[in-house]
Amino acid sequence: MFTWSNLVFEAMFLIFIVVARRQGLSSGAIGGLIAVFGACSLLGSVASPRLQKRLSMRAIVVGSLWLQAGIVGFLVDPSIYVLLACVLPMAAFFPSVNAVVIGYRVAVVPDRLTGRVNSVARTIALCGAPFGPLAAGLMLGSLSARTTVAVFAAVLVVLAVFASLSPSIRNAPSLDDLEQLPIPTAFPEAVG
Repeated sequence: MFTWSNLVFEAMFLIFIVVARRQGLSSGAIGGLIAVFGACSLLGSVASPRLQKRLSMRAIVVGSLWLQAGIVGFLVDPSIYVLLACVLPMAAFFPSVNAVVIGYRVAVVPDRLTGRVNSVARTIALCGAPFGPLAAGLMLGSLSARTTVAVFAAVLVVLAVFASLSPSIRNAPSLDDLEQLPIPTAFPEAVG
Protein backbone atom coordinates (compact mmCIF):
# COMPACT_ATOMS: atom_id res chain seq x y z
CA MET A 1 0.00 0.00 0.00
CA PHE A 2 2.71 2.45 0.94
CA THR A 3 4.67 1.85 -2.25
CA TRP A 4 1.70 3.11 -4.28
CA SER A 5 0.81 5.80 -1.78
CA ASN A 6 4.37 7.18 -1.89
CA LEU A 7 4.30 7.07 -5.68
CA VAL A 8 1.19 9.25 -5.73
CA PHE A 9 2.49 11.52 -2.98
CA GLU A 10 5.68 12.27 -4.91
CA ALA A 11 3.74 12.68 -8.17
CA MET A 12 1.60 15.38 -6.55
CA PHE A 13 4.56 17.76 -6.29
CA LEU A 14 5.11 17.76 -10.05
CA ILE A 15 1.38 17.93 -10.73
CA PHE A 16 1.13 20.83 -8.32
CA ILE A 17 3.94 22.75 -10.06
CA VAL A 18 2.62 22.08 -13.57
CA VAL A 19 -0.97 23.01 -12.71
CA ALA A 20 0.18 26.21 -10.99
CA ARG A 21 2.37 27.17 -13.95
CA ARG A 22 -0.44 26.43 -16.44
CA GLN A 23 -2.75 28.64 -14.39
CA GLY A 24 -0.30 31.52 -14.59
CA LEU A 25 1.32 31.53 -11.16
CA SER A 26 4.85 32.87 -10.91
CA SER A 27 7.75 30.78 -9.65
CA GLY A 28 7.67 32.69 -6.37
CA ALA A 29 3.96 32.04 -5.92
CA ILE A 30 4.45 28.35 -6.63
CA GLY A 31 7.27 28.25 -4.09
CA GLY A 32 5.01 29.97 -1.59
CA LEU A 33 2.27 27.39 -2.08
CA ILE A 34 4.77 24.56 -1.64
CA ALA A 35 6.00 26.31 1.52
CA VAL A 36 2.40 26.23 2.81
CA PHE A 37 2.43 22.48 2.16
CA GLY A 38 5.68 22.16 4.12
CA ALA A 39 4.36 24.27 7.00
CA CYS A 40 1.27 22.09 7.16
CA SER A 41 3.52 19.03 7.34
CA LEU A 42 5.46 20.60 10.22
CA LEU A 43 2.22 21.35 12.06
CA GLY A 44 1.20 17.74 11.47
CA SER A 45 4.46 16.62 13.08
CA VAL A 46 3.75 18.76 16.13
CA ALA A 47 0.19 17.43 16.38
CA SER A 48 1.20 13.82 15.73
CA PRO A 49 1.65 12.69 19.37
CA ARG A 50 -1.80 13.99 20.31
CA LEU A 51 -3.37 12.42 17.24
CA GLN A 52 -1.74 9.08 18.02
CA LYS A 53 -3.23 9.14 21.52
CA ARG A 54 -6.72 9.85 20.22
CA LEU A 55 -6.88 7.53 17.21
CA SER A 56 -6.04 3.89 16.69
CA MET A 57 -3.34 2.81 14.27
CA ARG A 58 -6.04 1.45 11.95
CA ALA A 59 -7.91 4.78 12.00
CA ILE A 60 -4.73 6.68 11.19
CA VAL A 61 -3.65 4.38 8.35
CA VAL A 62 -7.08 4.02 6.75
CA GLY A 63 -7.98 7.65 7.40
CA SER A 64 -4.79 8.86 5.75
CA LEU A 65 -5.58 6.93 2.57
CA TRP A 66 -9.10 8.36 2.44
CA LEU A 67 -7.72 11.86 3.07
CA GLN A 68 -5.30 11.42 0.18
CA ALA A 69 -8.17 10.34 -2.04
CA GLY A 70 -9.58 13.81 -1.36
CA ILE A 71 -7.67 14.99 -4.43
CA VAL A 72 -10.86 14.16 -6.30
CA GLY A 73 -11.94 17.68 -5.31
CA PHE A 74 -9.64 18.90 -8.07
CA LEU A 75 -11.77 16.99 -10.57
CA VAL A 76 -14.78 19.08 -9.57
CA ASP A 77 -12.92 22.40 -9.66
CA PRO A 78 -9.50 22.18 -11.37
CA SER A 79 -7.97 25.16 -9.60
CA ILE A 80 -4.51 25.12 -8.07
CA TYR A 81 -6.02 26.46 -4.84
CA VAL A 82 -8.50 23.58 -4.72
CA LEU A 83 -5.65 21.16 -5.31
CA LEU A 84 -3.71 22.79 -2.47
CA ALA A 85 -6.73 22.51 -0.17
CA CYS A 86 -7.03 18.83 -1.14
CA VAL A 87 -3.38 17.98 -0.40
CA LEU A 88 -2.97 19.92 2.86
CA PRO A 89 -4.75 17.25 4.96
CA MET A 90 -2.40 14.70 3.37
CA ALA A 91 0.59 16.79 4.44
CA ALA A 92 -0.73 17.15 7.98
CA PHE A 93 -1.54 13.46 8.42
CA PHE A 94 1.60 11.87 6.94
CA PRO A 95 3.81 12.42 10.02
CA SER A 96 1.32 10.49 12.15
CA VAL A 97 1.07 7.69 9.61
CA ASN A 98 4.83 7.30 9.47
CA ALA A 99 5.12 7.38 13.25
CA VAL A 100 2.46 4.77 13.93
CA VAL A 101 3.50 2.39 11.15
CA ILE A 102 7.21 2.50 11.95
CA GLY A 103 6.54 2.45 15.70
CA TYR A 104 4.21 -0.52 15.35
CA ARG A 105 6.72 -2.39 13.22
CA VAL A 106 9.46 -1.79 15.79
CA ALA A 107 7.13 -2.98 18.56
CA VAL A 108 6.12 -6.25 16.91
CA VAL A 109 9.41 -7.31 15.31
CA PRO A 110 11.90 -9.19 17.51
CA ASP A 111 14.90 -7.04 18.42
CA ARG A 112 17.35 -9.24 16.53
CA LEU A 113 15.42 -8.65 13.29
CA THR A 114 14.52 -4.98 13.69
CA GLY A 115 17.27 -3.60 11.45
CA ARG A 116 16.64 -6.05 8.64
CA VAL A 117 12.86 -5.81 8.75
CA ASN A 118 12.88 -2.01 8.90
CA SER A 119 15.35 -1.68 6.03
CA VAL A 120 13.35 -4.03 3.82
CA ALA A 121 10.03 -2.42 4.75
CA ARG A 122 11.33 1.09 4.08
CA THR A 123 12.90 0.01 0.79
CA ILE A 124 9.64 -1.53 -0.38
CA ALA A 125 7.58 1.46 0.78
CA LEU A 126 9.89 4.00 -0.85
CA CYS A 127 10.64 2.16 -4.09
CA GLY A 128 7.57 3.71 -5.73
CA ALA A 129 8.55 7.28 -4.87
CA PRO A 130 10.93 7.90 -7.81
CA PHE A 131 8.31 6.64 -10.25
CA GLY A 132 5.73 9.20 -9.10
CA PRO A 133 7.20 12.23 -10.86
CA LEU A 134 8.05 10.07 -13.88
CA ALA A 135 4.47 8.80 -14.19
CA ALA A 136 3.07 12.28 -13.56
CA GLY A 137 5.38 13.83 -16.16
CA LEU A 138 4.45 11.27 -18.80
CA MET A 139 0.75 11.71 -18.13
CA LEU A 140 0.89 15.50 -17.94
CA GLY A 141 2.74 15.52 -21.27
CA SER A 142 -0.03 13.65 -23.05
CA LEU A 143 -3.15 14.10 -20.88
CA SER A 144 -4.80 17.00 -19.11
CA ALA A 145 -3.99 17.74 -15.49
CA ARG A 146 -7.54 16.77 -14.58
CA THR A 147 -7.18 13.34 -16.20
CA THR A 148 -3.77 12.85 -14.57
CA VAL A 149 -5.20 13.64 -11.14
CA ALA A 150 -8.15 11.34 -11.88
CA VAL A 151 -5.76 8.44 -12.51
CA PHE A 152 -3.89 9.06 -9.27
CA ALA A 153 -7.14 9.59 -7.37
CA ALA A 154 -8.38 6.22 -8.64
CA VAL A 155 -5.21 4.58 -7.32
CA LEU A 156 -5.77 6.21 -3.93
CA VAL A 157 -9.42 5.18 -3.78
CA VAL A 158 -8.45 1.57 -4.53
CA LEU A 159 -5.81 1.72 -1.78
CA ALA A 160 -8.29 3.25 0.69
CA VAL A 161 -10.91 0.58 -0.06
CA PHE A 162 -8.27 -2.15 0.24
CA ALA A 163 -7.06 -0.78 3.58
CA SER A 164 -10.62 -0.41 4.85
CA LEU A 165 -11.41 -4.04 4.02
CA SER A 166 -8.03 -5.58 4.89
CA PRO A 167 -8.31 -8.19 7.65
CA SER A 168 -4.62 -7.66 8.47
CA ILE A 169 -5.22 -4.01 9.25
CA ARG A 170 -8.62 -4.58 10.84
CA ASN A 171 -7.40 -7.38 13.16
CA ALA A 172 -3.96 -6.02 14.05
CA PRO A 173 -3.56 -5.83 17.82
CA SER A 174 -3.13 -2.38 19.28
CA LEU A 175 0.11 -1.43 21.01
CA ASP A 176 -1.78 -1.65 24.33
CA ASP A 177 -2.64 -5.29 23.55
CA LEU A 178 1.02 -5.98 22.76
CA GLU A 179 2.16 -4.51 26.09
CA GLN A 180 0.08 -7.14 27.94
CA LEU A 181 1.90 -10.05 26.28
CA PRO A 182 4.86 -11.63 28.11
CA ILE A 183 8.24 -10.43 26.93
CA PRO A 184 10.16 -13.29 25.27
CA THR A 185 13.68 -13.89 26.46
CA ALA A 186 16.54 -13.49 24.00
CA PHE A 187 17.72 -17.08 24.53
CA PRO A 188 14.77 -19.23 25.65
CA GLU A 189 16.85 -22.41 25.81
CA ALA A 190 19.12 -20.84 28.46
CA VAL A 191 16.18 -20.23 30.83
CA GLY A 192 15.27 -22.95 33.28
